Amino acid sequence: MTYLEAKNGKLYCGQSHILLRGFGLGGWLLPEGYMWGLYDKCDRPRRMEMMIEALCGKVYATSFWKRYYDTYITEADIKFIADRGLNSVRLPINARHLYAHENGRIVFDPETIALIDQSIEWCKRYEIYVVLDMHGAPGGQTGANIDDSLEDLPSLFTNPVDEVDLIELWGMLAERYKDEPIIAGYDLLNEPLPNWFNQYNHLLMPLYEKLIKRIRAVDSKHLIILEGLHWATDFSVFDTLAPEDVKDGIVLEFHKYWSNPDQESITAFIETSARLGIPLFMGESGENNLDWYTTMFPLLERLEISWSFWSYKKMSCKNSPITFDKPDYWHKIEHWAEQNQAFLQGKGPITGDPIEPSEAQAIFNHFLESIAHSKVNEEVVNSLLRKVPLSIPAEAFDRYEAASDKVRGEGADLRSCDPIDILFENGKTGEVDYKRHNGASQPEEERLIVALKQGESVSYDFRTDVDVVDLSVKLSEKLGGNFTDEDRISNKVIISIDDQIVAHTILRNRVIHFKYHRNVSDKALTQHRLKITCEMGDLMLDEIELKRGV
Repeated sequence: MTYLEAKNGKLYCGQSHILLRGFGLGGWLLPEGYMWGLYDKCDRPRRMEMMIEALCGKVYATSFWKRYYDTYITEADIKFIADRGLNSVRLPINARHLYAHENGRIVFDPETIALIDQSIEWCKRYEIYVVLDMHGAPGGQTGANIDDSLEDLPSLFTNPVDEVDLIELWGMLAERYKDEPIIAGYDLLNEPLPNWFNQYNHLLMPLYEKLIKRIRAVDSKHLIILEGLHWATDFSVFDTLAPEDVKDGIVLEFHKYWSNPDQESITAFIETSARLGIPLFMGESGENNLDWYTTMFPLLERLEISWSFWSYKKMSCKNSPITFDKPDYWHKIEHWAEQNQAFLQGKGPITGDPIEPSEAQAIFNHFLESIAHSKVNEEVVNSLLRKVPLSIPAEAFDRYEAASDKVRGEGADLRSCDPIDILFENGKTGEVDYKRHNGASQPEEERLIVALKQGESVSYDFRTDVDVVDLSVKLSEKLGGNFTDEDRISNKVIISIDDQIVAHTILRNRVIHFKYHRNVSDKALTQHRLKITCEMGDLMLDEIELKRGV
């Protein structure tokens, strides 16, 4: 493997341009409550640790966490990621477990650093780049569950000891891994300072400068990744930077959740990257539904922005690549956690309905067994990579053709710079609600269609490794999707794949079926382009479904 470099606004591996594509390994070294189905009941590692020790005893708790770390992410996970054609992982680290003070200096916790070392060895074996992500800094950089902070305060910015520890910790990590080209870079702080702590915003850039200086004192090779403010969505902290300030292997990182999957929504990040001449990394996005994924992630590819999906694995879900079953009697753990909010926050005694230690231990043993028998949600990976089988919502087009003087009609506030009409199927107008945290499909009131006029077209890229693909172009049942005899004569469509016409037809019903036979001699994954043109009349596109054919 070759060290990654930042040159002319792009990432390079040697002389070749590279995009990082991968997964954030959330839930492993810094588990969050929602990944266990606990949500706010028990939302961060320190509270999970309190809960397990209170329910099961200290001896069992020590054994549990050893088995948990050995089970949650294994070599098989890294192999899975490589086998699916991805090339990177983002590894969240909890500083609270990574180091300790000893004789006036900080030292690595041997068990935690061994886990990081082991994961790096696995990644070397499968040629997967690793981004080291300081997800929970000393004291906490966010003041929320995600950084494992004690009292929901970003103490990193108020306690000088925490800052000194972080600077030294990054120096130690850089010294340890300076000769490991499999490390893509150092993500210095995950999601620092949400808006309600903006009184500390002026401290972030000076801290970044101290961290960069400490790292560069021992490591001149690796990328250094800087995140914006407020969940990594605010790049104003970089407004005072000039290109000469960031020429030393710097990458800017943003995160994106529950918002429009369009270029307009990330324009500020793109403009900052272009002004400074350095690459962008979309370090977290996900926790939504398949339609959102297959719209957003191909967009990042078109814009040549590296990405990392969040999160790779969690309990009982359909919107992460890997999931595991909720163990038997888990509802008792949820109920206990809900009754003991004060205890878990360090504000009161244990209360409520007790669980016998033997029963609690049995539940957590089953929990570990569930993790060991995790399952694959292939449809998630397919949606990210646009790989057959999948469905593509009509509004996720990759290219379009329209008259240069086309004035877009009123409809959905999405892709506002594109002239193609995007409408709500129910006729309403305004913003689209993309908050689908658990992966639920878009509700009927949020369904979108693409309205093509005569001569307009849209194109969709897809990948496949099968010889025959069954395609269905589905039209809206409303706004022109039910055809009269006159419609059948006046509405005509041309469908092509890779510039070869595969269907040229008068519209007779709301689904156009056809097969595509791939002309390749092996099972390699190849990319293709589906183009839909309205030759005559109007065309109201709903979605495109692609299945494995025979």
